[in-house]
Amino acid sequence: AETKEATYKLKSRLGAGGMLETVAYGQKAKPCALAAPVAAQLGGFLTQINSYDQAFMNMDMNMTKTLEERTAEMSARTASLSMENGKWKMENGADVKIAYSPQFNNGINTNGKGLWTRPYVTFERVNLSGGPKVGSIGYGNFFGGDADLKQLRNGWSRQFSAYIGYNGSTQDYDRQSIDQNGGTIGVTEVWYKNNFFTGLTANVSGNSAMAQTDLGHENFPMIMAGVASKTGYNWELKNGKFVIQPSLLLSYSFVHTFAHNNGLGHKVSSSPLHAIQVAPGVKFIANLPKGWQPYLGINMRWNIMDKTHFSLPDVSIPDMSVKPYVEYGIGLQRKWGERFTGFGQAMVRNGGRNGVMLSFGFKWAIGK
Repeated sequence: AETKEATYKLKSRLGAGGMLETVAYGQKAKPCALAAPVAAQLGGFLTQINSYDQAFMNMDMNMTKTLEERTAEMSARTASLSMENGKWKMENGADVKIAYSPQFNNGINTNGKGLWTRPYVTFERVNLSGGPKVGSIGYGNFFGGDADLKQLRNGWSRQFSAYIGYNGSTQDYDRQSIDQNGGTIGVTEVWYKNNFFTGLTANVSGNSAMAQTDLGHENFPMIMAGVASKTGYNWELKNGKFVIQPSLLLSYSFVHTFAHNNGLGHKVSSSPLHAIQVAPGVKFIANLPKGWQPYLGINMRWNIMDKTHFSLPDVSIPDMSVKPYVEYGIGLQRKWGERFTGFGQAMVRNGGRNGVMLSFGFKWAIGK
């Protein structure tokens, strides 16, 4: 027999002398006891992973352009140019070779100072190693601002950005449900040299989870933080009409779920989650007329040291982690007018995560 109140499965048996005994059945936690570790993995760890992708999206948008276009943008920003007999001239009268683009030929640099927004939504099923299969819907929006692109020595340039984000999600498994809401604040610094690019981001997040389980209500806060780097290179073909872009994203995430009581008043304790993700990928980009830039992306993601550790009185909850997964999808980027750049993207995930993520973004260039 199993008790409804127990946080782990029990069974009754006849012991020595014919006495009835009730013992833990392998100390296996029931689904109602798994709300906190499920929330930590999906609303904590996977929210952090998404924040790194959002932080590097401006760098990704910039590196869909050809080297010629990026070089011309920088030339237009760092030199005082004027038009003479149909040619761009510097102050000293020297000719400047600049391919036509309304963004920088009107004195506006779409990779300089700017404001941006990026909403997203995910629909997926996560097969937690050591845990249940969880249906999850995630949603949110990131807002940020970019400082001016600065030229450095030896052909390098860098740019600083800051961002905030809202993150929300719901999880359902074995008739249990969790709702989560939180926010993220972070900074990013990126560096460019010709077709090479690299970036570094750091952020901190807070999250509040409200679980409805067979034991009743369970409310608990979480704090997350992390740092990530992304590095890549553009291989241009046919004068930049086609680009092959390999990249590598490395991240470290910290997730701490504060001790709290479950619906029975039992204390749920945990140790912080320390997770490392390694994500190599490749993107195939086409630069078409009139500013259209379609692309195809493929990434493989491995999680290391990513198991949660939770416990209840007299029982240990199984350690859980997200299995490796692959993601692939398509996107389309385009410039509108003098100041706006936008994109839409759909990524499909298979493996430890199964589902789709839809994201959109717009950047508004400011200044000249």
